[in-house]
Amino acid sequence: MSEYLSKAAAFAQNAAKLSKKVSEGIVENAREFGLEATSSGHYFDTSEEKMRDIKRQLDSRHDREKMDGLKRLIAMISKGRDVSEFFPDVVKNVASQNLEIRKLVYIYLLRYAEQEPDLALLSINTFQRDLTDQNQLIRAMALRVMSGIRVPVISPIVLLAIKKCMTDLSPYVRKTAAHAIPKCYSLDPSQKDALVDIITTLLNDNSPFTIGSVITAFNEVCPDRLDLIHPHYRKFCRMLIDADEWGQIVIMGLLLRYARTQFLNPNPDNLRVAEKEKSKTVNSDEDSDESDNSLDKSYALDPDHEQLLRDSLPLLQSRNSAVVLSVAKIFYHLAPTADAYKLSKPLIRLLHSHREIQYVVLANIATMATQRPYLFEPHLQQFFVRSTDPAFIRNLKMEIMTLVATESNITGILRELQEYVKSPNKDFATSAIRAIGRCAIGMPEMAESCLNGLMKLLWSKNDAVVAESVVVIKRLLQLRPQDNADMIIQLAKALDHITVPMARASIFWLVGQYAQNLEKVAPDILRKAAKTFTTEADVVKLQIINLGGKLLSLHSTDHTLNLLFQYILNLARYDLNYDIRDRARLLRGLVLISEKKETNIDNMGVEGMLSKELNESSILTNNLKQILLCEKEAPSEESPSVGRDRFTIGSMSLVLNYSVPGYKSLPDWPTEKPDGSVRENLDDTWNRNQYIKGFGSDSFGRYIPPSTYDNKPVTKQYNDSYDSEHFYDSYESSDDNRNHDEKTALRYDSIEDEFSNEDEETSEEYDDEDEEEEASGSSEEESSEAETSEEE
Repeated sequence: MSEYLSKAAAFAQNAAKLSKKVSEGIVENAREFGLEATSSGHYFDTSEEKMRDIKRQLDSRHDREKMDGLKRLIAMISKGRDVSEFFPDVVKNVASQNLEIRKLVYIYLLRYAEQEPDLALLSINTFQRDLTDQNQLIRAMALRVMSGIRVPVISPIVLLAIKKCMTDLSPYVRKTAAHAIPKCYSLDPSQKDALVDIITTLLNDNSPFTIGSVITAFNEVCPDRLDLIHPHYRKFCRMLIDADEWGQIVIMGLLLRYARTQFLNPNPDNLRVAEKEKSKTVNSDEDSDESDNSLDKSYALDPDHEQLLRDSLPLLQSRNSAVVLSVAKIFYHLAPTADAYKLSKPLIRLLHSHREIQYVVLANIATMATQRPYLFEPHLQQFFVRSTDPAFIRNLKMEIMTLVATESNITGILRELQEYVKSPNKDFATSAIRAIGRCAIGMPEMAESCLNGLMKLLWSKNDAVVAESVVVIKRLLQLRPQDNADMIIQLAKALDHITVPMARASIFWLVGQYAQNLEKVAPDILRKAAKTFTTEADVVKLQIINLGGKLLSLHSTDHTLNLLFQYILNLARYDLNYDIRDRARLLRGLVLISEKKETNIDNMGVEGMLSKELNESSILTNNLKQILLCEKEAPSEESPSVGRDRFTIGSMSLVLNYSVPGYKSLPDWPTEKPDGSVRENLDDTWNRNQYIKGFGSDSFGRYIPPSTYDNKPVTKQYNDSYDSEHFYDSYESSDDNRNHDEKTALRYDSIEDEFSNEDEETSEEYDDEDEEEEASGSSEEESSEAETSEEE
């Protein structure tokens, strides 16, 4: 027993020693990382003692304590506490050799430089000195902080720093200089001319890493100076493929504006009719070659215009949805109608992303479909609603379905919408019913089948479905006023179980508007309405009063109908709603005017007023039917996306459907072709190999494809792995579309063979040179050996 106790005691001692070592190691590691075991909440402690401790840490000689003090200050800033009292102590550390300390100091300076401009100027000399540092990160950081200090006094110094960094050997520093230009311009707009000169110089930069930031600065300072883009247009087109993703978006936005001012419209007015014909040729095999050739010959693109379309096409394969949307913007606003269909598959691919991206893409697709529905007609099934789609996605998908409806697919669309009506979600079901109504209005030949389907919904147990069905039926019946009596009678029979006020009001309006076709039914409907008049909603009461006035204007001699209408007017006379009282007073004066005039004759006996009122009575009586039963204009329910087409594709204004601040519409196409020689310069000989190792060097930017719009025979084609058309074959599309894609797509010739031939030629040259060198070297060795032998 004693042995077990001794072993247990020894084990306990070993465990205690081990735990002590572990705790000591943790404490030591915490100290190395600047974390004290007793200061778990000291970052947010604002007591006077802690504030003095922070000041002591900032004045310390050890970098670890300085960093700890700066972290505590940044934590206080994040909590909204004013710590500007430490500004002098923080400025002292601006020249620290520790890069992490410098970053924290720079964050602090950016926050409080405006409040302490005098003290902030003390660090300017340090920043200027850092502009010549060997580390490119320090140079860029110094310029970034200088441009971020919002003190107007230092704007000339910032301008000099930008001029110095714009010629830096590091692309990262030049990119930072481009970012500093808008900041300097907002700080001192009087420096615009000097900044424009700097932008002009930076536009000559051949680095894809920098050019996106330069164009961003151009858009901020001088967006209308498109003359500066002339000598660099072709270079920008070639650099698209190798620029970073956000740089590609900015470049394409600029090139779009430039192209709208420098090139002619590829789709003149005489080709608008060809758009619908083109949609038919996309799905037809007969004479596809002849139709494509005839359409291609009807216009001729400028070579520079063609280059923009050609160089931007590979970016449709980008993983960034914003890049794909920017390319779609290029093709929608600039490409001929024969090539606009290329944007449909990439946009459909984006529908498999997050729902926020889906909403933006669907909003743009809906806008495109209002003008060119044939682009997305082959992809109809991609717009079918899923059970996991949120409400805003569902509405846009149903809207697009109604926009791309044609005679060939309307049956499938209506079948799909009828399934949506069965949804337990009332809002979704009513949206589906409205979509059916839009299909019927857009295609009158399908109105009969739509009406039959909607009439079946009148007996649904869902009140919202019944109400929306009645409202839609009312709109559709206005399109066929001569053949609607039977359906109106069926609607009237459903009044007993329809309780939604808007639906009941619509039925009473239909009965009154087309009472001439319902001579036997309409009076009985008015009789039943008089029984429930006091319990009806206000909108229903107004329509019942209108119904009585319309019936009495048609049968003015019917004594029973006259008494029934007077009874309804008497009920309305004491209604709580003043609108109902006013409507009853108005119709009493119009319809029952003869009785009113007889009463005035007996009571007043004034001959002059009598003759005047009798004349008014005869005029109103003769025109009473035209007043109450005038023909109403047939409804034309527009798509919710109507009006968005006035905005540029891919803009925020299009998604929100109103012009946001800063939005600029695209310029109109020029009426006459501008001079294209302004783009002829030394830039044409610019070598792409200068940046072939930059972003995207393994992409399409490695070759220059030939022209395709001049109908020249193409002998070489790039392999399928790089074909942008085959990239989307995984999505559903017909074989006819694929045949059309292969025949009308922009083609790219691979010059890998040329590169390989050049490599072989150069390698042969190098081999010849090596052989010559070896031969010369061997001869020299032989001569040297002969000389040594002679000396011996």
